[in-house]
Amino acid sequence: MVNLKNIEYDLKPLGQIVQKIKTNDYSLADDAALRRAAEALRARAAQGGEEAALLPEAFAFVGEAAKRALGLTPHDVQLMAAAAMARGDIVELATGEGKTLAAVFVAALKALYGKGVHVLTFNDYLAARDAAWMAPVYARLGLTVGHIAESMDRRARQAAYGADVTYLTAKEAGFDYLRGFLAFEADDVVLRDFRFAVIDEADSILIDEARIPLVIAGDEPSQVEIGKKLYAAVARLRRGRHFAADENDSNIYLEDEGIAFLEEQLGLGDLYDEKNLELLSKLNVLLQAEYLLKRDVDYIVRNGEILLVDEFTGRVAKNRQWSDGLHAAVELKEGLAQKTQGRIMNSITLQSFLRLYPGFCGMTGTARPAAAEFLKFYDKSVTVIPPHRTCVRADHPDVIFTHRAAKYRAVAGEVKKAHRAGRPVLVGTGSIEESERLAGVLRPDIPEIAVLNAKNDAEEALIITDAGRLGAVTISTNMAGRGVDIRLGGSRGEDYDKVCALGGLYVIGTNRHESVRVDDQLRGRAGRQGDPGDSRFFVSLEDELVVKYGLIDRIPAKYKSIKQEEPLDNPAFARAILRTQKYVEAQTFDAKTTLFKYAQIVEDQRRLVHKKRDDILFGRAALSILERDDPDGYRRLLAQVSPEEFRRAQKQIALYAVNQCWSDHLLYVESLRDEIFMLGKVRGDPLTHYNERLIEGFELLEKNIRAAVLRAFGAVAVRDGRIDLLEMGIKGPTSTRTYLVHDGTEQMNLFGAVGEIAASAWSAPLYLLNMLFESWKRKRKS
Repeated sequence: MVNLKNIEYDLKPLGQIVQKIKTNDYSLADDAALRRAAEALRARAAQGGEEAALLPEAFAFVGEAAKRALGLTPHDVQLMAAAAMARGDIVELATGEGKTLAAVFVAALKALYGKGVHVLTFNDYLAARDAAWMAPVYARLGLTVGHIAESMDRRARQAAYGADVTYLTAKEAGFDYLRGFLAFEADDVVLRDFRFAVIDEADSILIDEARIPLVIAGDEPSQVEIGKKLYAAVARLRRGRHFAADENDSNIYLEDEGIAFLEEQLGLGDLYDEKNLELLSKLNVLLQAEYLLKRDVDYIVRNGEILLVDEFTGRVAKNRQWSDGLHAAVELKEGLAQKTQGRIMNSITLQSFLRLYPGFCGMTGTARPAAAEFLKFYDKSVTVIPPHRTCVRADHPDVIFTHRAAKYRAVAGEVKKAHRAGRPVLVGTGSIEESERLAGVLRPDIPEIAVLNAKNDAEEALIITDAGRLGAVTISTNMAGRGVDIRLGGSRGEDYDKVCALGGLYVIGTNRHESVRVDDQLRGRAGRQGDPGDSRFFVSLEDELVVKYGLIDRIPAKYKSIKQEEPLDNPAFARAILRTQKYVEAQTFDAKTTLFKYAQIVEDQRRLVHKKRDDILFGRAALSILERDDPDGYRRLLAQVSPEEFRRAQKQIALYAVNQCWSDHLLYVESLRDEIFMLGKVRGDPLTHYNERLIEGFELLEKNIRAAVLRAFGAVAVRDGRIDLLEMGIKGPTSTRTYLVHDGTEQMNLFGAVGEIAASAWSAPLYLLNMLFESWKRKRKS
C-alpha cells in the first residue's frame, strides 16, 4: 500500500540547510540587536523576500529566541523536521523529539509575511498549552499569538484569528468556516483568508478523522420521531429467532418470525405495505441501536447525553452524533430525552476543509504507514527524521492465547510482576469496557491504578504525564493522552535513574488494532529520546480482529477446540495477524479512494457557492435579479424606499436565498447517494450517473436561488421607508448548533462496495432495500 517514492529518507539536503542555519549565530547579540534583526526579517518578508532565502536566518533567530525565552536548545533533527515542513511535507518525528518546538520554526517563518498561520492541534488543551508555552518565542520576532477554545464567543475568536499565529483544533477551524456561511454581516465572520496550516498529529487529523462531516444546523425541528411503543416492540426481539446479524455484527436483518412478531405487536397488517415503509426505516435504526451499538464501547452516557467514543483514540468524540435517526434511537434505548438534529444548513468533511488551505504541512510519529493516503488525498510526501538519540526500546513478539480469559490473566500477571519491581506500566486497551474490566481485576493488588478512558478525558494530560513515575500503572483506551509526553521518573523526572535501571516504561497492548499505525502509536509511548523501554502485545484467538476478518477460519482445526492457559508457540499466528492488518488497511484505502471520487464535484460546488456568498456578503457582487427579471416591480419598490435601503434588503435577501437553497441541495445530494446505493450499475456506471445528477442539481440550484429572491420581493413589506425583512420571513436561524456526523466506515463501505451491491441488489434482504428506498423517497420529497 505504501508508495516508497513519496517517502524521503535522504536527509543530506536538509542537513545542508541546517549548516546554513548555524552560520547565522545570534548567541552574542544583545536584546536590542535581536529586536533590530527581527525588524529586518519582517521588512524583507514584507518586501516579498523568498521564504527559502529567509529560512536560515529566521530559523536561527527562532532557535536563539527559544534558548533565551524557554531555555530550550533545538536539536538538528528538529531543524531538519522544520525545514521539511516549511516546504510542505508530512514529517515523521518520533514521540518526545520536540514536535511542539519544531512547529514554531515553520509557523514563525510563514507568519512573517503577515497573512496568519494556523497551528492545528489534537485538542483544546494542547492548543491553549502550546500557545501560552511558545508565545515568548514568537514575541521576540514581534509576532502575536492567539488560541481558540470551544467556549469562546465571536469577539474572542476574531481577536485570536487576528493574531499572526493561531493555535486551535481542526474541528474548531472547520466549524468557524461553516458559521461564516450563515453570517449576514461582514463583521460576523471570524476567519480571515486561509494562508498556511501546521498540523500536529497529522495522521489522526488528515487520515483517521478526515471523512468525518462537520455540520452546522439551524433550529428547525427534526423530522425524526421514534415512539416508545415502537422501541418496546423492538426491544422484545430475540437474536436467532426474530433477527440475525452477520458474522461481524455490522449488519442486522429481520427473520420471518421477527416480521410476524412486529406485525402482531404493532397491529400493522403487512409490514411491507407501502404505508409502512417509513416505519421500516425507523425499525432499522432501532435494531442497530438496541443490538449493534454497545454502551461503554461505542458510546457512554454522561449528564443525560449520549457521547460517542472515538474508535481510534478511546476519547469522547465531543459534539459528534449518528445520523438518520440512529442517535435518537440510542437516546430512546437509554431512556433519555430525544434532541432535535435540526435543519442542516451546511457541512464539510475535515479532508475537504483542510484542502482549502493554500499550503499546509504536518508532523506525527507514525507517518510512513499512511504515506500512500497522504499522497493520494493531499499530494504530500513523507520525510522520515531519525530520533535525536537512537531508540533502544525492545519491541517483543506478540504473546498469543487460545481464549480471552487466559489472555487477561496473563496481562494481569505481567502487570503485577512489573509493579512489584517498581517499573511503570502503560496498558493500552481496545474499549472503555475492557479498561474498566482490567482495572477491576488489578485494583485489589494495585489500589492506586490510574484509568484513562473516555469517562475522564478532562484529566488525561495529568494522568498520562505521570504514567512514567516509579511503580505507576496506567490503563488507557487506545491512544488517549496523545500529544502529551510520558517522562520517566514522573512529571518532574525525580526518579529518572531508578526507572531507567528497571528497564523504563513497559507498554502492554491487550489487542491488535485494525490499523498498524494505532499499534505503533501505543508502542511509541516508550523509548522517548533514547530512554529504555519495552512493548508487547497480548492477543487471543477470540479477539475482534481475529474473529471479524475470518482469521479464525484459517488456523489449524486443532487450535479451534482447545483452551489452554499457556501461550501458543507458533510464530505463524503473529504473521497471520500482521497480514490481516495489512489487508484491512488496503481495503480501507480502496474504500476511501472511491469515496474521494464521489466527493470531488460536491466540493467544487461548495467552493463556488461559498465564493458566491462571500462576494455578496463583502459587497463584491453586482446584485441585479429584481432589476433584470422584474423591472416594473423594481421601479415600484424604489418609489417607496431609498436606493441604500433597497441595496441593504437586496443583500440580505440574496444571502438568505443562498443559504436555504444550498441546504436543500445538500438534502438532494444525500438522497442521490441513497439512490446510487440502491440502483448501482442498474443504470450504468454509478460514479458517472452520480456526477451527471449532481451537475443537473447544481444547475437547478442557481435557478432556485433566483426564484427565491423573486418570491421574497413578491411578498415585500415596507414600513416607514424600510423593508421589513422579519415580516417577510427573511432571517437566519435564531440558534445554531455544530456537531460531527459519525458515519465513518459505514459510509466508506457504502461507496466502496457499490459495484458489488449493484450486482447482488436483487438478492439483498427485502427489508434493507425497503428501508433504503423509503429513506431516499422521503429526502427527495423534502
